[in-house]
Amino acid sequence: MPAFAGPQDRDARRADAWLRTILPCLAVGMVACLLYGISIQTRPAHLDEFYHLLAGRSWQLHRDFALLDGQYVRAPLFTMIVGWTFDLVGRADLLVARLPSVLFSAISVAILFQWPRQSAGPWAGLSAAALLGLAGYTFDIAHFARFYALHTLLILTAAWTLYLATRTNRRLQPLWAGLAAMALILAYQLQPVTIIALAGLGGWLLIDQRALLLQTLKRHPRSALILSACVVIAVILGFEPLAAMVGRFAHAERWATAAQNDRLYYVREFWVQMPLFSLLTPVALLLAIRSHARLGLLCASMIIICLTLHSFAGMKAWRYCYYVLPFFCMAYGLAIASLLPATGPDKRRATLQTGIGAIVLLTLLASSPVYREGARLTLAGLKALATGPVALAAPVPDGDWSRAEGPFRAIAARQGMLVTGDDLRTIAHLGDYQVFISSSRLGELPPFTDFTPDYRTGRPIIEAVSAMNAVIDCNRSGAVIVSDRQWRNPIAVTPAVADLIERRLTPVRSVPGFHVFTWQAAKAARPCPYPQHGSRRAS
Repeated sequence: MPAFAGPQDRDARRADAWLRTILPCLAVGMVACLLYGISIQTRPAHLDEFYHLLAGRSWQLHRDFALLDGQYVRAPLFTMIVGWTFDLVGRADLLVARLPSVLFSAISVAILFQWPRQSAGPWAGLSAAALLGLAGYTFDIAHFARFYALHTLLILTAAWTLYLATRTNRRLQPLWAGLAAMALILAYQLQPVTIIALAGLGGWLLIDQRALLLQTLKRHPRSALILSACVVIAVILGFEPLAAMVGRFAHAERWATAAQNDRLYYVREFWVQMPLFSLLTPVALLLAIRSHARLGLLCASMIIICLTLHSFAGMKAWRYCYYVLPFFCMAYGLAIASLLPATGPDKRRATLQTGIGAIVLLTLLASSPVYREGARLTLAGLKALATGPVALAAPVPDGDWSRAEGPFRAIAARQGMLVTGDDLRTIAHLGDYQVFISSSRLGELPPFTDFTPDYRTGRPIIEAVSAMNAVIDCNRSGAVIVSDRQWRNPIAVTPAVADLIERRLTPVRSVPGFHVFTWQAAKAARPCPYPQHGSRRAS
């Protein structure tokens, strides 16, 4: 006769089951966090990171998002997180600004371990987590003080909780559905392309719940007609806003026009970086759907719908659709698990299972440049760690700007007025500037005319020769600092403007990597066509 299991025994079993679930998940997350943390300095500073670095400092000190006399209001949630991290660590530089992305990326890897592990076993979770966590893409996102890591985590959370809402009992469905909605709302606040992710999730939901949907339509045909009429009326009334949205969707900034109409952009991107992975994706999806239909269809919907829509968007870059990569990896995890023989007491069978899984996984990892890049960054991090933990706390390198900061400060102090080809780095390294030369940035700001102030900094932007002439004529002295990369660049400092600067100003040749010029006159030749002011406060 079996012994009676009392409440204490049941509690002990629940605690044991909870530990068996959570401890491996925590271990995977901690390993991922360690990998990204020790290699955090392997990526030099990226221009876009300075938005959240500078606005995060303003949030830390003043609880706003000021950059000089402007405001950087995009993705305020992430900027606030960066500012709070500065408060927590007691340091406000780019290395600390990257820590939230390290944490969010590690949590995404842990989720991708736990979710397929629950559905298809440990090999599914381990394979999915390894394919995501060791990808060079993920290292780049984790080392990027931008909102992409948080956005991916929120999309993954929304997909997981929506999946749970469709398979748990009705009592818990509102909770999971509410969490999914909250995650999507926060994700949209970070990135409008969340609408594309919503289309992917919606497509899966229609397929997954098709039986319930058809049953409801049969029971309530009048409601279906009313719903259809409402959709038609909404489309008619919202035609103009919808057309404007489509226009924004297809628009590309000047610096991104080369890929604007390239419908195969993402196919080529993944083919170059993950050739075998890309080639076998259809097979992986079929195996995933055959073994775990609902989860496999979710992966297929997110991959096919999202990548198709992104291919027709005007703005293209791999990081814009990075949130799709976890679903690729999960499909492969399910596929690999489906190929393995069932486990049992036979040790030889367990060894065979481990060998097959390891061979398939290692083949995928070794055949892709993006995973070799992840290995290279890991080794670089381990090498840095070997020199001592203090080396990991050193500032993130910013190329020529880090080396030139001292000379530039001396030049700016002597000349007073500063014209730059790089607004954010000038603020970060020198504190202030007066005029920004950028054809690309001016193309983002209506009415697209010279001396239009950038709402992010409050400083005027120019691109024309006549505007540069006016800046020189209306100031008694000044300096121009432009990196070699932006010099004679059609979307930055154009060849015509560069010719004018070389003709009228005096070069300073002691700063490698930059074109630096100064001018000095007895008096200004004419009034300035833009407001002359200093920073409202130091950023």
